[in-house]
Amino acid sequence: MSHLLTLLAASAFLGTAVLAAESGHSHKTIAGPKGGKILESTPLHAEFFVQADRKVSVTFYDADMKPVAPSTQKLKVIAEAKPDKATLEFEKMNDAFISKTTLPEGNGYRVVVQIKTDTSAKPQNFRIDYIPAICNGCKRAEYACTCEHAE
Repeated sequence: MSHLLTLLAASAFLGTAVLAAESGHSHKTIAGPKGGKILESTPLHAEFFVQADRKVSVTFYDADMKPVAPSTQKLKVIAEAKPDKATLEFEKMNDAFISKTTLPEGNGYRVVVQIKTDTSAKPQNFRIDYIPAICNGCKRAEYACTCEHAE
């Protein structure tokens, strides 16, 4: 009887693992259209992109990865560069939010992005290790790398 219970428990566990694997949920990193990092926010995706002048742009996309004009979304970006943290302020421009100031000098520091769909929404937080060096595999900045090792 105990062997039968063990067998049933093992079967249930394996069945759950197979269903989870077949559910279509993937942790594959999505490539951002501008070359930035896609943040899996809901209901829209957001792309965090550091421009050549070190200003940050955040563009929102629908499920088909088509840009959505900035509207009620609220952003807060904190660069945890040493020796001090810097909070970036944003303005709406065309299809994106663009920071008014640049990221601090240096690299290899953490950037925290907080997104709210509107002023009353619960914030969604994302942490990005800001490394601008180019990945040899995907040829994107390391902070936005889409290679398998980046997951």
